[in-house]
Amino acid sequence: MYKRISGHILAIITITFFLGSIAASVQAASSPKAPGAGTKQSWDALVAAAKKEGTVSLYALWRPQTRVAITEAFKAKYGIDVEFSPFSRGAEMSARIQTEQRAGLYLADVYGAGSNTFISVLKPTGVLGQIEPLLELPEVLDGKKWTTGRVPFVDKDKTFIAMISSLQRNIVYNTDMIKKGEITDYPDLLKPQYKGKIVMNDPTVTGPGGDFMIHLSVNIWDLPKAKDYLTQLVGPQQTVVERDNRIQVESVTRGKYPIGVAPNPDNMSNFLQMGAHLDVVHFKQGVRVTSAAGAVAVPVKQPHPNAAKLFVNWLLSKEGQAVFSKGFGNPSLRADVSTEGFNPMFLAQPGEKVFPDSESFLMRTAEVLKMAKDVIGAAQ
Repeated sequence: MYKRISGHILAIITITFFLGSIAASVQAASSPKAPGAGTKQSWDALVAAAKKEGTVSLYALWRPQTRVAITEAFKAKYGIDVEFSPFSRGAEMSARIQTEQRAGLYLADVYGAGSNTFISVLKPTGVLGQIEPLLELPEVLDGKKWTTGRVPFVDKDKTFIAMISSLQRNIVYNTDMIKKGEITDYPDLLKPQYKGKIVMNDPTVTGPGGDFMIHLSVNIWDLPKAKDYLTQLVGPQQTVVERDNRIQVESVTRGKYPIGVAPNPDNMSNFLQMGAHLDVVHFKQGVRVTSAAGAVAVPVKQPHPNAAKLFVNWLLSKEGQAVFSKGFGNPSLRADVSTEGFNPMFLAQPGEKVFPDSESFLMRTAEVLKMAKDVIGAAQ
C-alpha cells in the first residue's frame, strides 16, 4: 500500500514539475527579451570582436569637424578606425547605396543623415535595417537620459534615431547689411528692397529647403499659401536657389546675398565659429526643431557587424553624444549632455513655441517637394 501511494505521489510531482517547466519555457519564449540585458562579459566580448574587425564604415552627411571629432574619440577609446564617405545630399547618398546593393555590395556599417532623408529618401528604398536590436548599453536604453523621455526613434518602425536638437532658424542674414529687427515675419522677404538679395536652400529636395517649405505648409500656413509664397520668392523677388548647403551660407557670410532662406544649421554653426557676422530671425509663430543631419541608422547588412554595434552604442552614450554634439555644433537630445558653449540662437528661448519632428510631418515631404518643383520649374 505504501509503495502504491508513494508511486502515485511521485508521478504527480513529476507531472507537476514537467508542466511547470513547459509553462516557464512558454512564458520565456513569449516574453520579449529585456532591452540592454547584456552583461559586462557580453559587452567585453563585443569590444574584442569589434577590435578584430578593426574598422567601422560610415556614409554620412556630417561636416568635417563632426567626422574628425568622432574618428579621433572612437579610435582613442577602442583603437578602431572610423572610415567616412561624406555626402552633401541625402539623395546622393541614397543613389550610391542603391547602386552598391544592386551589385551585391554592402560597404557601409552606419548611416548618418537627417530625419527627412531617412524617412522620405532612404527608408522607402528598403536600405535601412533594424537599429533597435543593436542597442545594448543601459544608459542608451534608459528613456530618462533623453530629453524626449524615451529613446528618440522618429519613425514607428524604429529604424532610425534622432540625436540632435536643432532649431530651424529659417532666415539668416548678414549683420553688416541687414539691421536687427528689420525682418520680423516671412512676408517681409517680399518687400521690394530685398529683390535679388536673397539666396534660398533648394526647396525641391530633402534638406533644409524642403523642410522649410513643409514647415510653412503644415505648421505655419497651408499648402496653397506656402505655394503662393514660394512663387513670389522665386518669381518677382528673383530669389536665387542654391543646392549646395555650404555655398548658400557662405554667400550670405561674404555678403553676396544679404539674406539666406532655410540655411543648413550645421554649416551655419561652422561659419559662426569662424567669426561670421550672421544672425537669425526669431518668428512669433514659433520654431521647428529637428535632428538636422544628426540622426543615425544602419543598413540591412553591415560588413563589420560588431564594430557597427559598438559604434552605435558609443555614439548614443553620454560620452559619444558629448563629442558628437560639440563637433556638430548643436545640442544633443541627451538630457545629461551639457549645452554650455552653444550659440544661444540654437537653443529655444523662454516661452518660444517649438514644433518637434514627427513622422506625420515628415510624411508630407513628397507632396510638398512636388509643389516646390512645379513652382521652380514654372519660374525658370
